[in-house]
Amino acid sequence: MEKKLQISVSLVRGVRNLLQPINRLPPELLTLIFRQTQSHLPDFLPIRDLSSSSWQWLSLLQVCRHWRGLIASSPQLWSELDSGILPERFLKRSSAVPLKAYLGLKLYNLSEDMLDSIAAQSMRFQELHLDADSWHSSATIFHQFKCPAPILTSLTLVTDGRDIVSGALPQLFSGEMPSLRKLCLKHLTSWPKGYFQNLTHVCLYDQNEITRPTMDEFLDFLSDSPFLEELALVRAGPTRMDGAAQFHSPPSRTVSLPHLRQLDIGEWPSAPLVARFLSHLHLTANTDMYFWGDGMLNAAQPDSEIARSLALLLPEDISRLENMRGIKKWYLARQPRVILDTPFISVTGSADDKDRTLYMYGTFSASQLVPTQLLSRYPVSEVECLTVRDSCMDTDNANNLDVGFWRELLQGLPKLKKLEVLAFRSIGFTRAIVGALMPQSGTVAQQPSLPCSQLASLTVEHDVSLPAYCIRTMAEARARCVPPAARLEHLRVLVFDPNPQNVRQRRRRLRSMSISEAGSSTGSNSDSDETEDIGFENEARTREEEEYRMHTEDDRRLLEECVEIPGEVKFEYGVPLSVGLVPDAWPTAAYNFTRGRRGAL
Repeated sequence: MEKKLQISVSLVRGVRNLLQPINRLPPELLTLIFRQTQSHLPDFLPIRDLSSSSWQWLSLLQVCRHWRGLIASSPQLWSELDSGILPERFLKRSSAVPLKAYLGLKLYNLSEDMLDSIAAQSMRFQELHLDADSWHSSATIFHQFKCPAPILTSLTLVTDGRDIVSGALPQLFSGEMPSLRKLCLKHLTSWPKGYFQNLTHVCLYDQNEITRPTMDEFLDFLSDSPFLEELALVRAGPTRMDGAAQFHSPPSRTVSLPHLRQLDIGEWPSAPLVARFLSHLHLTANTDMYFWGDGMLNAAQPDSEIARSLALLLPEDISRLENMRGIKKWYLARQPRVILDTPFISVTGSADDKDRTLYMYGTFSASQLVPTQLLSRYPVSEVECLTVRDSCMDTDNANNLDVGFWRELLQGLPKLKKLEVLAFRSIGFTRAIVGALMPQSGTVAQQPSLPCSQLASLTVEHDVSLPAYCIRTMAEARARCVPPAARLEHLRVLVFDPNPQNVRQRRRRLRSMSISEAGSSTGSNSDSDETEDIGFENEARTREEEEYRMHTEDDRRLLEECVEIPGEVKFEYGVPLSVGLVPDAWPTAAYNFTRGRRGAL
């Protein structure tokens, strides 16, 4: 009777559970909901969070018998196999559905028998992401994958060279991977002929330097994938000079990549090598390019100081680089490494909107930014919006960019309409740019030349060193050279909190004064000292804020009273620093993946 009672109670609970609203859904729909709770990785450059959150969906098995049975009998929920998470159970319950296998992503404690069982399912492999160096057996792991993989679409092979001779990839899947479209390889530099063709996504990184391909060999590889959409070469690619080829020699052949949407080149030895590679490519207007690394953007070259110029990143002839046309925005930011540790240059944007944008971001020195060199390589004559930022004034790489530099640069931007000067704690930076906008006196028979005659909007960051008088003087001088309709329409000043460095100095002064005045006093307790320190800090902060507000109000009145600025003079508060100085897609997936961050294979 007790057994029958237990069965009856169990049946009642089951019926009551089935009457819950969510359990009234069809099993197919409930399975789709369960699938949405899973964390799915991208099929190209899969970066995974190694925390347990990615597998929390397994807790659904403990909700009720109905859910447990439904999940256990749904092969799609078990189609992503990880060597560190119950591989036997996933392999069994995935039945015959296509598999996404991650081997070595978390743990690599598979037995040889288990690996043989997984490798035997290569007919079902849709994706394979393998860290070969995580295999602890003496046997070569590549030899385990012998059977064909007819539906394999994405392959990632990560190795530091174990069981690899001269960077050559051992035979995989009997060479039968007809559906492969996305490929990521580390260290490997060569593979059997005909292995990889018609690829759409390629990432090569940390290749063996000695056996890297020559330019002709790599162009042959690209020619076999005319539908390539993404290409990432990080410490890899045709960086080895072949024959008598020189950096500036005319390209002997050109490979057209009409479908390429993104090109990543990172940590190459020098900028001229990048230019040499680009001279062999024909890219459409829809290709975004990202270049990063100290070796080609910051490090000094042994030849001469001019070898450090950012202009050498592009070939002399960029007629086949259609994505360099129509650049309308230019962001030039010199930032210390505490903000972003890797210098980069990028050209991005929508070709349909004709809104291509050039980004230059790093601790660049003045010798890298020679205007004549930049203007000769980068097609910026159509730029309408220029944003410049300098936060390197207090660093070892200050190299002030003076009035002459900015005057020469702005002369190459005849269509400039909007200028943003973002200088925080860089006292002379804003003054130099404002001075470059001043009209240049001509001869008696000539009118003064006016830099950026179409300039209508000026934005300036404001700390305690806003050169308001210089800005007003510049506006008055330009007003004498252009009709009222062509004068500044908008003057925007971004106002920030008082300089924290000044606040700290004021606090230290006040504290030292208080200590000297109370030097003869004795018997004070720590609580009273702490309260007194807080009081002095509050007093210093209040005085600093009052002084700052007074400067700001004086600057506002000085600029608002300038009749030569017929448009709006606007002071804005609380605008965050460095907004929009980097592309939305930066850092790219290739940058994150190849940096070896936590979660990458």
